[in-house]
Amino acid sequence: MANNLLQDSDKKHLKEISCKALTVASKIATKLKNNIQVSYKSKSQPVTNADREIDNYLKSYFKIHTPDFGWLSEESPDDKSRLNRDFFWCLDPIDGTRSYINKKSEYTISLALIGKSQPLIGHVINPETNEYFYAEKDNGAYCNEQKITVNNSTKLDNCEVAISSSELKKLESYGVFKTKKIKRIGSIAYKVALVAKGEIDVAVSFSQKSDWDLAAADLIIKEAGGNLKDIKGNEICYNKSSTKINSVLACNSFIINNLTNLFNK
Repeated sequence: MANNLLQDSDKKHLKEISCKALTVASKIATKLKNNIQVSYKSKSQPVTNADREIDNYLKSYFKIHTPDFGWLSEESPDDKSRLNRDFFWCLDPIDGTRSYINKKSEYTISLALIGKSQPLIGHVINPETNEYFYAEKDNGAYCNEQKITVNNSTKLDNCEVAISSSELKKLESYGVFKTKKIKRIGSIAYKVALVAKGEIDVAVSFSQKSDWDLAAADLIIKEAGGNLKDIKGNEICYNKSSTKINSVLACNSFIINNLTNLFNK
């Protein structure tokens, strides 16, 4: 495996080992949810024992099974291995940590395999709803082995929008959204995956994200026929010197330009 290319046999093997590992990781999340221990990385950034245990497990697992791959995770120091390897795993052990703490079924485990700067394989798994989203580049997107596609809505009037509770007022400050159907969901990866599945039309976040929040879901929505950019309409590039992403907008390709125009008036 080199030069940012994966053979079919490689993909099959990587899917098998990562599915197996994520099944174990999901069990860790559900096992610990009744014994959650919370600390804070910063005033607004909680982290739990589940975040750390899943991170430690998957990091050790992939170090054994894919020793030549780099690693990037929200809960691991960035050792910069991602910058000098052909491939690296990109993990958010619990995306939607507040939802997890509050025992809401909106958190996910998000794992992508990135080749240089491009997501090649994406997994987003919700341990509570048993939804397993998976995509390979140029090979479609699936939820529990069923192929998924985004909705083909062309009018904003009919759209259901998903956003985090903390950003609801910001969304409603754009008057057009006051009358829209709005769904409050914690995990950004889950929001985007539900757009890919066609269950909602738009996922948006005005707040800063990181590579591990989005890389897997980005591939899933694009393989489902949708699009993901930042609020300004820029493509999102992964594996830069900084892993910060300023905002997120995910929907189908018919309405993304209308939405970026709306948000940037």
